[in-house]
Amino acid sequence: MILQKWKQCGAAVQGVDHIHANVPCQDNVAHAAMNGVYAIALSDGGGSRKFSHIGSEHATKAACELLVQKFDTYYSILDQIKGGDPKADKLLLRLRLEILDAVLSAMRAQTTAERTLYDFGCTLQFTAVKDGRYIVGHVGDGVIAALYQKGLSRKVEVLSHPENAGAPNVTFFVTDHDAEAHLRLSHGECRQLEGILMMSDGPEEVLYTTAGGMHKNTQKLFDNYMGHGRAEYTAALEKFLKGNIAKHSYDDLSLNVLYLETADYAALSPEYKQEVLEGVTAKNQVRHISSYACLLDPSTPAKGADDLSFLRC
Repeated sequence: MILQKWKQCGAAVQGVDHIHANVPCQDNVAHAAMNGVYAIALSDGGGSRKFSHIGSEHATKAACELLVQKFDTYYSILDQIKGGDPKADKLLLRLRLEILDAVLSAMRAQTTAERTLYDFGCTLQFTAVKDGRYIVGHVGDGVIAALYQKGLSRKVEVLSHPENAGAPNVTFFVTDHDAEAHLRLSHGECRQLEGILMMSDGPEEVLYTTAGGMHKNTQKLFDNYMGHGRAEYTAALEKFLKGNIAKHSYDDLSLNVLYLETADYAALSPEYKQEVLEGVTAKNQVRHISSYACLLDPSTPAKGADDLSFLRC
């Protein structure tokens, strides 16, 4: 049996400069899955903001929680905007403000007399997929890329470019007074989409150029996830960031991956078979793609316990 399943994995490591200065890692990654929605987010805390590591932590969590709750509503609004609704500009502004308000509310809950919202300044990337559709949002620098299967070839393309006013070390934060003007939103169908990759501006320096797009080796960040569990691949991403990317960037480094794995169950290791089937106990969590392939969705609450032995064929 061929099984498909959305997988989420991310890592954030302290940059060389912050190690020497004893400054905490200001990058954060998060993920969430609920009712068929799979969301990931990444945030790079501003180096000039004292508590940006707290801001980035709560910004990513809030973005993921919001997306799994309101994916359908937001997708419908973005469809209206793209379709030329007479009130498109107002709808877009209202949507941007609603998303930012949810993120900022989570951050405000962490403020004290010693740490203000200004101190939490950070960028934000987020994406979610559901039922063959995706939503992407981006404030600031860093890159969001996607892996597509096109014919017999596979290619990584940029979904969202960095915004830094054309200058290095300049970017935009969700805490800026005009953040809504810099929240870029897009959506579409997941035709031939196999995965989405987010990176902060540290890995961006190595894996992306404005002229050439993504480095050809970026695809390996998806391919190497195949057949491996989240804990194992998190360790691999951390090793890659510390051992490879850190040679070229002294900044904090983070990556977050959302990947649709397609695997032959019979060819998997015993340990990985357990992880692939983890959380899947009912037929309502299984969608037949063809007579020999199924999509597994453990984010959907199970309706009872069924005989799923057919998945192990």
